[in-house]
Amino acid sequence: MIPMQTPVQQQPAWATGAAKRASFGAVVGVELRKFAATPADKILLIAGPIAVVLLSILFMVDPFNPVTMRKQLGTVVTTIRLAAILVDVALVKLIASEWHYRSAQPTLLAQPSRLRYVLAQGAIAAGAWVLVAGLHILMTFTYFAGVLDDHDAENLLTIRVGTTIGVCLLGSFLMTLLAVSIAWLIPNTAGAIAAYCLISILFVIVQANQDFAGWVDPVEPARQLGGLSTHGPIALATSLVLWLGVTALGVTRAARREAA
Repeated sequence: MIPMQTPVQQQPAWATGAAKRASFGAVVGVELRKFAATPADKILLIAGPIAVVLLSILFMVDPFNPVTMRKQLGTVVTTIRLAAILVDVALVKLIASEWHYRSAQPTLLAQPSRLRYVLAQGAIAAGAWVLVAGLHILMTFTYFAGVLDDHDAENLLTIRVGTTIGVCLLGSFLMTLLAVSIAWLIPNTAGAIAAYCLISILFVIVQANQDFAGWVDPVEPARQLGGLSTHGPIALATSLVLWLGVTALGVTRAARREAA
């Protein structure tokens, strides 16, 4: 007697697709959609770039007649520290709330690799950095140049265009890195936002007139690039070790964190 063979059932198309590992681009797309998931998120996304422009207008005013390169670049760095605070808060909210409200679960079910998940969030942050850096450069060479003309002060930033652009790029990158590092490290939305805002404002106050905290300043590399720091390479090294260490710790914890 010939044994009967059990017919092989074909899986439906959706099951076959679900069994495949999601591409990195797909994961980035999911995170990007979460970036604007609620009306509040959409408002924050729209308000962020607008706030960069408005806060730049607020901070790019030096009542002390900015006649030196140090004062002019100092104004640019202060703007970099604070003007993009809404954009950075949106990043912190996106990342920290994923773990706080367990919204990371659907993405991790589609692709279990937490490291790819963290890298996808880093890709979103990189896009935000490009936008913010571009706005900083635009406002520095347009609005701030007009402010200097109104003060009858020579625009010394045009003499060192490369340095000025480098400070804008590096400074905004370091502030974005600070935001995502804190968000990866603190899986609580309110706590992460509070920590980021506190650190940002604290260093503006401490570094306003005297260079007291260059050793631990998150934007010390940008300050040294612009010649604003009174410290040497040791302070640069300690700042990099501290904040890159915070980033590494945040990535490690996020890559090992349980979503349930």
